[in-house]
Amino acid sequence: MARLPGLDGGAGKRLYCHRNTVLNRLRRLERLTGRLLARPRDVVDLAFALESHRLTSRKSS
Repeated sequence: MARLPGLDGGAGKRLYCHRNTVLNRLRRLERLTGRLLARPRDVVDLAFALESHRLTSRKSS
């Protein structure tokens, strides 16, 4: 996995978990989705997918 901005320990502190836990979860996300977080296009695709899910889940509630 390429070095991602914001993973200098700050993300782990905000999520209340160890930095390695954050990195492992991101690697798992890459493995499950087939996307690479080092590629901006893949990050945008994942962001749109998550936002779409959030919006459709809200409407069905």
